Amino acid sequence: MNPPSIHRTGTGLSLGLGVLIYLSSLAGGMIGSDVALFAASDPSVVVDAHVVDSLSMPMTDGCQNWKLESSTLATMGGNGWMIVEVSRPLDTGDAQDRPIVYDVDPWTAPTRIIAAWGDDDAVSYHGDKKARGSIRIFANYTGEVTEERALLDTLESGMDGYFDVVQVDYEIPSNETTYFALCRTFDELNLTFTEGQSSLTMIGAVPILDEDTLKFVHHFTVYLVKECEFTLETAFYRSMIYAWAPGDAGTALPNDVGFPLFDTENKQALFIEIHYHNPSLVSGMIDSSGMRFYYVNEERTHKAGILEIGDPWVMLYDTDISDGLTQYSFTCPGDCSNSFVAEEGVTILSEALHMHKTGVRMTNEVIRNGEVFHKAVADVYDFDQQGAFLTPQESYQVLPGDSFRTTCYYKDGSKFGIGSSDEMCIAFIMYYPARDLLGMPWICPHGIPDNGSGCVTELEQEDLDSIDDLGRSFGTSTNECTASSTVTAAPPVSIESSEETISAPSRAPATADTPAGSGSVTAAPFGPTTPDNTTLSDAAEFGVSFVLQVVTSIFVVATVMLSP
Repeated sequence: MNPPSIHRTGTGLSLGLGVLIYLSSLAGGMIGSDVALFAASDPSVVVDAHVVDSLSMPMTDGCQNWKLESSTLATMGGNGWMIVEVSRPLDTGDAQDRPIVYDVDPWTAPTRIIAAWGDDDAVSYHGDKKARGSIRIFANYTGEVTEERALLDTLESGMDGYFDVVQVDYEIPSNETTYFALCRTFDELNLTFTEGQSSLTMIGAVPILDEDTLKFVHHFTVYLVKECEFTLETAFYRSMIYAWAPGDAGTALPNDVGFPLFDTENKQALFIEIHYHNPSLVSGMIDSSGMRFYYVNEERTHKAGILEIGDPWVMLYDTDISDGLTQYSFTCPGDCSNSFVAEEGVTILSEALHMHKTGVRMTNEVIRNGEVFHKAVADVYDFDQQGAFLTPQESYQVLPGDSFRTTCYYKDGSKFGIGSSDEMCIAFIMYYPARDLLGMPWICPHGIPDNGSGCVTELEQEDLDSIDDLGRSFGTSTNECTASSTVTAAPPVSIESSEETISAPSRAPATADTPAGSGSVTAAPFGPTTPDNTTLSDAAEFGVSFVLQVVTSIFVVATVMLSP
């Protein structure tokens, strides 16, 4: 498959995925996705639907908010195009729809869009007729550029240099779970300081992944440590600077924020812990995965930090999780933020929520004066779609006295542990300015004694009676519709036929040499805009144009999904 591409046409963005096509959800898969269904057998109708937590038929929404703007079937001797354009408000207020949020900043989650198609008379399993990609709907991209390329352009244009920390021909053991410590000191990285310089500043990072061994790499966690030899002291004083899991393309920090490298005695080495998952006990696989770190020589205005809460040190190790549905809540008290956070507070840039395979929902709440004022939610969690769920949200402030409550929900979990088949419950919160207490970075792990910081986590566990007790919002319906409550019809379909050419709207890549089966997605925000032409109003319209070239026939059913 060719790499995805994005280009802007007027106010729209077009996503092309080579020989496949897809539109994405919050985590990049069908589970938890907002769906628009189109059938060529009834080309004047689009159906608003959704998928919750099973790979089954999409369920029709109680409120039909997707509007069919146009559809075109263009044929040429058995080959042709199917072109569908749909739109809806950015935020419909309907829990069976995914709100479309401002997604420009590279440290936040992009909009993930997936698509599937087939040639049956009704919706059925799509098989390999699917595609997916990530786009930043509100970004001002020019030319054809992938989400990954846009991130690299940002980092490369602002860097003074980069360095790699990677495996060197490492043979993955034929064990189900392996943790490998990859550590490099300043000298081992062959880095140098200019006269008067005493540190570097990391401005972003991207994973370096080996395609042959990618399926074995479960996650990375990256820390700055005093030395490469692990001791109890390094555990307490190590500073996390990144966590990677499948589905993550990397990150870039704001222009005035960065992670200081090698600036104190506790940050003289860079430590990557790689978790390999090899359930089939395959032998002979040689890995060269790792991370690339981009840096500048100067300090930035704000030093970044990552707060780990929940159970980041897996102190519940080997604790059994009951069958059925269960809930574990970890509360980090306000005394902890009182110890670490100054009066002006800290700014939260992003939150990544992490569980393993039996996790089905996760939340991270910030509580102020007894009231929840912020809630990061993975309403439908699926590790296979995205191992660390980066919640779509804007930045916000945390003040002294604020507490955190991190809640993980499991279905038929086994036990807590570090293995791939075990469970975890961790929230990674990137913020600035970084806070520490006597050189120890701000962290609130479960299960450690009070060291005077007040960061003593309280655990509550509860067995749940039914799926309704998960407290999900997505997929529920009040049947109070702000838009039309019936399936939306469009103007008559345009059907074009030619023995020599395929006629398609200007957004479609209608060229004779376009690869068969290829397609593109156009995401065009309409409505009130800011001076840089980004749409911010919740009432603004979001348009998607789905374009598909087929080889043997016009596909009968197309599915476009906004994924978690």
